[in-house]
Amino acid sequence: MHFLSRLFVVCSLLVLSVAIPWAAAESQDAASPSSSTPPITPVPLLLTPVATPDALPALPTLQDSQSSRALARHGERLVSANMDSDSVTVIDTTQRRVLAEIAVGDDPRSVAITPDGRYVVVTLRGDNALAVVDLDAAALTAVYPVCPMPYGVVTDGRRAYVSCFASDQIAVVHLTTGETLYQVETPNAPAALALSGEWLLATHFYTGQVTVLNVRRTPFTLGTVEVEVDGELAGSIVIDPTGSKAVIPQTRTGLALVSLQYMQDWFPVISVMDLVGMRGVREARLTLSEGDERAVSMPFDVAISADGRTLYTVLSGSDSVAVIDADTGRLETLIPVGVNPRAIVLDGDRAYVLNALDGTLSIIDTAARTVQEVLQITELPLDPQLLRGKVLFHRADGMSDGSISCATCHFDGGMDARTWINFRSGPRNTPILNGAAALPPYHWSGEMPELHSTMEDTIRSVMSGAGLVDGVFDPSQGQTYAGRSADLDALAAYVASFGALQSPYRAADGSLTDAAERGKALFMSDALACSRCHAPPRYTDLQQHNLAGAVFSMEVYGAFDTPCCAAYGRARRTCMTASRGRWTNCCPAPTPRTASRPG
Repeated sequence: MHFLSRLFVVCSLLVLSVAIPWAAAESQDAASPSSSTPPITPVPLLLTPVATPDALPALPTLQDSQSSRALARHGERLVSANMDSDSVTVIDTTQRRVLAEIAVGDDPRSVAITPDGRYVVVTLRGDNALAVVDLDAAALTAVYPVCPMPYGVVTDGRRAYVSCFASDQIAVVHLTTGETLYQVETPNAPAALALSGEWLLATHFYTGQVTVLNVRRTPFTLGTVEVEVDGELAGSIVIDPTGSKAVIPQTRTGLALVSLQYMQDWFPVISVMDLVGMRGVREARLTLSEGDERAVSMPFDVAISADGRTLYTVLSGSDSVAVIDADTGRLETLIPVGVNPRAIVLDGDRAYVLNALDGTLSIIDTAARTVQEVLQITELPLDPQLLRGKVLFHRADGMSDGSISCATCHFDGGMDARTWINFRSGPRNTPILNGAAALPPYHWSGEMPELHSTMEDTIRSVMSGAGLVDGVFDPSQGQTYAGRSADLDALAAYVASFGALQSPYRAADGSLTDAAERGKALFMSDALACSRCHAPPRYTDLQQHNLAGAVFSMEVYGAFDTPCCAAYGRARRTCMTASRGRWTNCCPAPTPRTASRPG
């Protein structure tokens, strides 16, 4: 037997040996969904085996690199992507004033400026498109359809390279014609990009992997490196000044452990990828939670000083910038900035920080390590209650001990592809929130009748927060909590705003493809009987079903609420409820499209 196969079998047996006794113990409380969480039996740590069948060849030194982010600088001009205002803002960094705000389309996420400084390209997540803006004219010149949920973008001036978050591809777009020249298949959820010459690096948002592509002519994938085996929320990748390594701010979630519990398995880190050895360097990892007594949340972007000795990391869940000594790994200070910082760029002794949820730009004096000035660069058009709810959703302080926020598991209303064990009803996969508010009761077991009480319960019993409602909270008494807290009402309003998503597997005009029509016929057929429980138009029968003893499940809890299948095309863990075997799925994810050159 091949060595890796033997290793997989041994690890699988170890998982079963510790999981099966849990299932037996859990059955004692199966009849009471409102009972307290049973004590967790201590188990030995089980490290997930990581192996690359063939070592990837070393990359050359990567100089003059460009990273995708919501903020880009060229000379004296700075451009921000304003996701809630559907615009980009052009800022003069010398005069420290806004030159123009330009409407571009729905939900801009990343911006990249062409090397000549004339144009900025913008990913429009909500429009599945790429926008091109003429900076001299301060005008939108083109919008090109590109792919489902475009996220990161970088450009060499002739072509733009776009990460297609929902279709698991890198798209190569001709900037003059708007033609999508190539679509390169990748692992799940490509997100942040870094470009240097003919080499392109792409993170994967939920896995801690980095895919390496050569884009000199016809792009091809060199391979994928397991940089951080349990990493997620990898929204940025930056190549350091030596050109020999890349750093990735992200969050580790303890997948190397047998089970996951909130407040035990969150590790904000800056991971390091060796571009010569083509591997993740565990000993070089910077662990932010060990550098300061205060908990921090969601490192999302990073900028590196010219000498490579200092890292500036935005902490999106903590509304601050962490200043880190790259040599010692010590977190030297936290600089408070605006609400939900998403991007940072350096310019000499200044750092510019984009604060997504108050529409400001913080200008930091890096020598004094203080904010010098704050510019208002856009007015957020959100209803005040909705904006307040969005701020609470993304903030860790007050919602937990400062380590996690709602967005940590449900970024953009999505799900983190993890199973967590400390819910009162048993281990549970993180569900996607899109459209979920309209389908009570809540949780996999359907034991929570109200959205407000569901969220308050999660904040208190799962995230270990103080809660948003004053006084005693007891979800087992069937009380309603709507109207008892302005903040809880705001949070509920924001969660309810996550609408259903269009599938990336539909045609460009929204119609079903031929393959989808065949799938629909099978879905509705008596042979498969999928539609008996997942009937359109809601794709749920709003009933509970006993799944105990099903062949695909190790779950012993009695009844489960039928989930809505509408969002599964974009979910990273499909329709399985809680399972001790975390990698079990009862509905396989759709097969991705074949790599191709369009047309």
